[in-house]
Amino acid sequence: MRLGSVARKIHRWDFIKVRTTEPDRDPRIESRKIEPFSIIQSGKKLTDREERRRFLVDLSEKSLDVPISEKRSLVLVKPQIVGFDIIERKKQVVQLTLNGRVFRKQPYGNVGLFYKWNCEEPCEVCQRHPHYMECFDWGAHVLWNNYPNKETAKQKVTEMCYHNMKEKYDTWFALGTHSKRPFTVWMIIGLLWMKKKTV
Repeated sequence: MRLGSVARKIHRWDFIKVRTTEPDRDPRIESRKIEPFSIIQSGKKLTDREERRRFLVDLSEKSLDVPISEKRSLVLVKPQIVGFDIIERKKQVVQLTLNGRVFRKQPYGNVGLFYKWNCEEPCEVCQRHPHYMECFDWGAHVLWNNYPNKETAKQKVTEMCYHNMKEKYDTWFALGTHSKRPFTVWMIIGLLWMKKKTV
């Protein structure tokens, strides 16, 4: 389905209004489908870095205990990153559905990006051991595919997604859950970051 002209001009920090439908056979209250042609730009956007930072801080949870106890399946956290792995998988054979579309179990190809991290205020899980989650942020995988060979890709992605996000940037993870295990298994569905404040 093609999106309207408004949707194609939306940027990360724009405020928009949309119509959504109720979840269908999905217990997660946040799992709503957006009606693409209902998207309207409100005219408001966050342009100042400190305003953006305050916005993210206000939306963030300090621990996963809160959304788990409230049976939420979408949350923003400011992680304490302690590790990062790039795991190569066997290359998938492209399969086609009956209507000729490409079908893959792993939409991000044959590489997995994994973070090891703790909550700001340790939750029940990271009191015992750090969280270990796969990252499905589209931009991070595009970054991997921008480089001509695996060695360069691994070096550049590790520098950006691990060293910079741990040491140079304030980083937030957008976390979500899978419909089959809606309130237990979390994954990183988006990355947000900005340079740390200079003293």
